[in-house]
Amino acid sequence: MQATNGFAVPFRRLSGCVFALALVISALFASSAGAVTATHSDLALGDSLAFGYSQQLFNENFPTESPTAFEHGYANYYFNGSKAKAAGSQLINNGCPGETTDSMIGNGPLGGALDPTEGESPCGYHKLGFPLHHEYGGTKSQLENAIEVLTVGTLTSKPVTTVTLNIGANDELHGIAKCEAEVKAEYEAEGKSKYGATPEAAVKGCIEAHVNALFGHILHNIGSITYAIRNYGVFAAAATGNPALAGLKYTGKLVFEGAYDPYGNVFGTGELLVGSRTLASILDFHEKKLMTDEGTEAAEEGHEAFKACFAEALATFNPGTAKEPIHLQAWTNMANTTESNGKKNGPDIHPTPLGYHEIGGVLNIKQCGVVE
Repeated sequence: MQATNGFAVPFRRLSGCVFALALVISALFASSAGAVTATHSDLALGDSLAFGYSQQLFNENFPTESPTAFEHGYANYYFNGSKAKAAGSQLINNGCPGETTDSMIGNGPLGGALDPTEGESPCGYHKLGFPLHHEYGGTKSQLENAIEVLTVGTLTSKPVTTVTLNIGANDELHGIAKCEAEVKAEYEAEGKSKYGATPEAAVKGCIEAHVNALFGHILHNIGSITYAIRNYGVFAAAATGNPALAGLKYTGKLVFEGAYDPYGNVFGTGELLVGSRTLASILDFHEKKLMTDEGTEAAEEGHEAFKACFAEALATFNPGTAKEPIHLQAWTNMANTTESNGKKNGPDIHPTPLGYHEIGGVLNIKQCGVVE
């Protein structure tokens, strides 16, 4: 796709905002992150994939959406077969359906420092009254709570030893929705669009026109989130007024789960969104570089070496072969034509339980090793 040629990542340096955050973060820190009774913890951060959401599960359980009905996220599969669980660890799952990189950071003091121009209220799913696996507060963001969980774990000698993270897919969905709305408005007003000769081509052209800025924003926020996780002690020190905490760092295992392309060749007739596989592979490439680059490469991009493992779902879900329709139909709900409680269960971008198992139980274990 032409829009991807010469892709540049406008990744800004984080150091300035980190020191600004240290001055204002004290307002967010609660008395604790919740009781931690296990010997250590594994912390899952992310959106609906970490949570284990699907439209079918939501419809089947509506309006009583108990989190126990959503124990199918990749984080659950990754943890349940782990050495950590057998050794007495617990899973703290902060996943929130619909979460974006902006809402994960939030619009509180943390958001004001890390993401001042794009602050977003945290976890809209929770604000609608639906419970989370880990209830960390009605106004607190995932990242704010992650800092608390990491700090409390260290202070109680029950540390977090593995962090899993996925985020950014909802940023992309918002971008697609904006383009669809803009093109629709153009055709209603003028009968044409500046982005293309047909509505379909115009949506594609609109996405291409804005993809550089969108991907740059996603990557910058992922970098900010990861920096805060690795250097949580800086924020804990400011929050508690205890400078002794400033040197605390999270040096444990960090797994970033890359996304698949639900708009790929679902039915064997071509991509549902033309060029989506190419765009997904470009974002995958830059996310992997961001999370795994070290030394000169990391310094040139303006971030420290995050030393994360990047788990790639795209090549398995979207192999670009005759297997792709089989995979996307079995592992996602894009071809789901069933109904539950009178509501359609698809098409839905979320994985089926088998798809979640494929991401968590196969991809992570193969690529990043079992949780220690």
